[in-house]
Amino acid sequence: MTKVFRHGDIVLKQIEKLPDGLKEKKTKVILQSGSSGNPHLIDNGKLYFINDDDFIIGYLEAKNTNLIHREHGNKKVGSNKYAKISDGLYEIRRQVEYTPEGLRQVED
Repeated sequence: MTKVFRHGDIVLKQIEKLPDGLKEKKTKVILQSGSSGNPHLIDNGKLYFINDDDFIIGYLEAKNTNLIHREHGNKKVGSNKYAKISDGLYEIRRQVEYTPEGLRQVED
């Protein structure tokens, strides 16, 4: 069964294998800044961004990983909330919703 984590305006969808040719991001890991300016962060794991897709942001190799945000999560530490992500490989997507005008990105 595929695991999917919805977290504000992003979604992590579990996948079997990472695409070839990815380069790991080595700096402080911000997945995406929400529309309210609060970033989605990870504290562990490897992150790979791509720039050639409207909906897929990149990929995550989660290992002992928490997804951190001010507004989303089941554990609060200070001003942030944490959501534990199961170890595994994930595709990181922008959430979209259908409107009569067509698909649009969900705003967090």
